[in-house]
Amino acid sequence: MKNLYFLLAKPKFKLIKNQNIMKTFLKNYHALNCLIAYYFLISGVSLNAQDYQAGNTYFDDNAYVEYLAGNLPLVISVPHGGYLFPDSIPNRNCEGCIYVRDDYTQEIGRAISETIFEETGCYPHVVINLLHRRKFDANRDIIEAADGNFYVEQSWYAYHSFIQAGKDKINNDYGPGLFVDIHGHSHSIQRIELGYGLWASELQLSDEALNTNTYINYSAIRSLVGDNLQGLKHAELLRGSLSMGSRLEDSEIPAIPSSQNPYPLPNESYYSGGYNTLRHGSMNGGSIDGIQVAINTSIRLYEDVRIDFSDSMAVILMDFLDTHYYEGFVGQYCSWISSVDEKEVDANDLLIYPNPNTGLININLGSLSNVSLKVLNVSGQLIYYKENINTPIYQFELDAAPGIYILELSAAGEKQQFKLVKN
Repeated sequence: MKNLYFLLAKPKFKLIKNQNIMKTFLKNYHALNCLIAYYFLISGVSLNAQDYQAGNTYFDDNAYVEYLAGNLPLVISVPHGGYLFPDSIPNRNCEGCIYVRDDYTQEIGRAISETIFEETGCYPHVVINLLHRRKFDANRDIIEAADGNFYVEQSWYAYHSFIQAGKDKINNDYGPGLFVDIHGHSHSIQRIELGYGLWASELQLSDEALNTNTYINYSAIRSLVGDNLQGLKHAELLRGSLSMGSRLEDSEIPAIPSSQNPYPLPNESYYSGGYNTLRHGSMNGGSIDGIQVAINTSIRLYEDVRIDFSDSMAVILMDFLDTHYYEGFVGQYCSWISSVDEKEVDANDLLIYPNPNTGLININLGSLSNVSLKVLNVSGQLIYYKENINTPIYQFELDAAPGIYILELSAAGEKQQFKLVKN
């Protein structure tokens, strides 16, 4: 097994000139990496299996990888935004390796997640490499990612285990979903570059060509092409009016590919999507699609622009899921929460406020009597219980971690449930 492991040295992709042959090689190369990863997983190198709770944060044993567990059909990965630079981890020193951090991508990933939670009351899954790229490149195969360091290799497996945990949760709770890998780029043209695993020369092809199985099978959104709510073809999902690029353009954020910029010109730089997008997207099967989002410097380097972009991107991602995957899912599963404060409460209303809250909760019960109250977490476990409530307003402290909870009220043989959000 050890000999097989070392056979997976970084392949010389530049020697393979035929693009279709190279794509096939990449798929087989990925399969070999998965085989080795599985060997290490069953050998105890990976994290112990856990039932991750939405809204809670977890770390690998080295505290180099952070995972915010979610309950939305969305995984956000930030592989190059880390700051940690421990002396105990030697610098990577490998031929062709890149060591530059993608500045402020970690901040953008966190801000997108926070905005989504503020607007929906639900969490995306978020996985962040906290190490500097000089120490760990979480968007490469293990050999280039860790450069032989045992502890970084452990974190590499943890990084992809966390992503897989998010994907498994999505498959279990929803079915299909989306993986988004956040990067930066310093290309001269200031626009978002969306990578689907297709090279610039392939995006330059006609819609008819892109809609053939040859290119669908090499696409990181392969699953979405086969099953999307609008019945759109591959090229339309890449650069049509309902594509992610076009939604960005509609928000006055230049992006490629999109209806406005369908493909890079031959002399223009473009990132097509890297290891993570190909591994965790649906090119190799499964129902989780992948998109790499490479963000230009004119957005990343300026705080006010960065914040505005993060807010817009959060809305675009939710809209993309709602348009192509699960129509109305936000309203059904999370609900777009509007804050309620005490000034807005009518004496006759049945209301819970404030919602979201920080722990102290008021319930306006109006004329209801002999009320039983339960608070359950998203797994159905009982967190709080009180019966025979006979006061018009009942106040209690929810001693639980931030997250989504279900508040259940029972009175006179009737039961009502409300979504409760603790910040």
